[in-house]
Parts: sequence; C-alpha cells; structure tokens
Amino acid sequence: MEDSSFDLELELSSLPKQKWWGADYLYQLGGFWHLPQLIKGVTRVTKNFQPLPSDVILASFPKTGTTWLKALLYSIVNRSSKHRLTVENAHSLVPFLEYFDTDGKPPYESTTAVPPDSNHSRRIFSTHMPYQLLAKTLDSSACRVVYVTRNPKDTLVSSWHFVKKWEKAREEPWPFEVVVEKFCCGVTPYGPYYDHMIGYRKLSLERPKSAHFLTYEELRNDPQTHVKKLAEFLGCPFEGEDVEGQVREIVKS
Repeated sequence: MEDSSFDLELELSSLPKQKWWGADYLYQLGGFWHLPQLIKGVTRVTKNFQPLPSDVILASFPKTGTTWLKALLYSIVNRSSKHRLTVENAHSLVPFLEYFDTDGKPPYESTTAVPPDSNHSRRIFSTHMPYQLLAKTLDSSACRVVYVTRNPKDTLVSSWHFVKKWEKAREEPWPFEVVVEKFCCGVTPYGPYYDHMIGYRKLSLERPKSAHFLTYEELRNDPQTHVKKLAEFLGCPFEGEDVEGQVREIVKS
C-alpha cells in the first residue's frame, strides 16, 4: 500500500547529514547512513514489512558477496527451478526489501514474490539494512536470516571499483584516499561497517536457529561445505544417495 503521507524532503530535512561524494550527502537514520533515494524504502520496510515464518532474508553490507549468496540461496530453496538463474538476474529473483519495483511497490507487497516451485515455495528477500533497524521486525518473526560479511579492506576496495562505474564518476572522480577516510569514519551507504556486522553477529549468537552468519572468505574457500550448512539451516537439507553431486550442481549454478 502506497504511503501517500510520506514527504521525502520533509523527512530528509529532519535527519543528520554528512558529505559523502562531491556535493552528495548521506542521511543518518537509526544510527546508519543512507542514500537519500533509499530513505523512503528503508522507512517503509521498518513500518510495513511483516515476514512470513517461511521467509528467507539475506542480509549483507554492500559489496560483501550479496549477488553470489542470492544465487546460492535461490538454488538451495528452489532446486527444481534453479535453471531460472541462467535467464534471469539474481537480483530479480531475490529482490531487495528497500527497493521499489517499476510500479512503485516494494517486493514484499508483490504477488510474484513466491517462486514457482511446488516443493519449496518460499519468499527470499535481500537487504542491506542493519539489524538495528530491523530488530522489531525480525524478532517478532520465525523467518530465517542469512548474513554474509567480508574482510573490510576488500569490501572497501570492491565498493570503490563499483562506484567508479557510475556515470557520476566520469564527471567527478572519487579519490581513493577520500573513500578510505569516509569508510573508516562510517560515512558510507549503510555504514558504519562494523556496527552493521556486529548487529547480525550478535543475532546469530543469541538466536542461532533464526540467524546464520558466514563470511565471503569461508564460502569461497569451501563452497560445498557451506552450501550444505545453509541448506540445513533453512530446513531443506540435501538427501538421497548423491548428496555431494547435488551440492556440486548448486555451487556450479
């Protein structure tokens, strides 16, 4: 349902802001920094999103392995339709909670959020939102949360290379030393990095049946072991005679 009462300019005027890149600002909401165009989506998630017990939420800080985890989780949950990843983008199959579709709706209000798999019909969403903003939502639900993190140095460098591809970067280069300074100060989209990571780490320690925490490095070093762990955590373990073969197929997909 569209929130016609939300006034973005009014909301932004009430929030602390910091220079991020050139003339662009980030706005602080709940102790974390956000791009202005995402404030409405983030606010709407905190107010309206009600996870189903069967939902899977992939949470991550930007550039920590999100796309790879989207593909793996989709394949694990929807084994008979994992071929869709060959023709559809992982971001469309596992949409971000705080982003709006072309009709101006968030994904959790879409009727297409449930994948067409009769055996494993579960919604899978992703988010870069910190646990601190989602605590009330997640703590009141039996949904499963998977959080992936990555070495902060590699996260920083990957973010810099990603942003350099933006059209804005052609007109206004972003010096690496400025990127480092902003990242270390926490003034980066969804930052501070450590606060973001610690929130989900604590959740996984306090509620291990509800939240699974892993690192990009662990997954890269031994993907098959961690795919099996993810399947067990999600309640859909691999079964049958050729478990290792099934896991290899997921990793390859």
